[in-house]
Amino acid sequence: MARRPNGPRKRKRPQEPAKPPETPASSASLLARTDVLAAIFLGGGVILIAVVAILLSRGGGSDTPAPAAGSATSVAYTPGPTFSPATDDDRAVRELARLTIDVLPAGQWPSLYDSFTADFQQRCPRGQFDKGGADAATALGSDLALLRFVRLEGVTITADSATGVVIGVLQGSSEYAVQAAFRKVDGAWKLAPADGTTACEAFQRLSG
Repeated sequence: MARRPNGPRKRKRPQEPAKPPETPASSASLLARTDVLAAIFLGGGVILIAVVAILLSRGGGSDTPAPAAGSATSVAYTPGPTFSPATDDDRAVRELARLTIDVLPAGQWPSLYDSFTADFQQRCPRGQFDKGGADAATALGSDLALLRFVRLEGVTITADSATGVVIGVLQGSSEYAVQAAFRKVDGAWKLAPADGTTACEAFQRLSG
């Protein structure tokens, strides 16, 4: 019987498993944030439709779940003129529009609840409202500080009610737009739920 030659035996190197194609960190991170925010949107924090619109505008793609029945849907949107306040009523409406965005990065989301009309508060308990803001702030992570109010446009004020389009941006990305409503109650302007919204929905996401 033939004898094996002396010397160390060579071991076969195990084949390394094929590496999956690398996904750019920014795209993967965006997808994760979009999925999380979409889950918040569908799961009860629907007051934050403006925040969800930010991520959808950044290219969430087909992996983003469709809005649930009863949620505020996109409607056709044509950009309107930038609103330039000229009266005290005008300035009050614009300030409310600014607050809808600025309170989140400032960590003051709960304070916005008192700026809503009583009918909105009746259909949206404070606890649910506060939780939606906290969840969205957590999901946005470091991007939270990039949220900015840009302008209010297409405003129509009739007696004690008004509508307008709030334009915001997540810095480094494209702008987004949501429909907002306002109502004057006992001499003070309040945020009102936009048409087509229910429960804790406050704004209607626009497409343009």
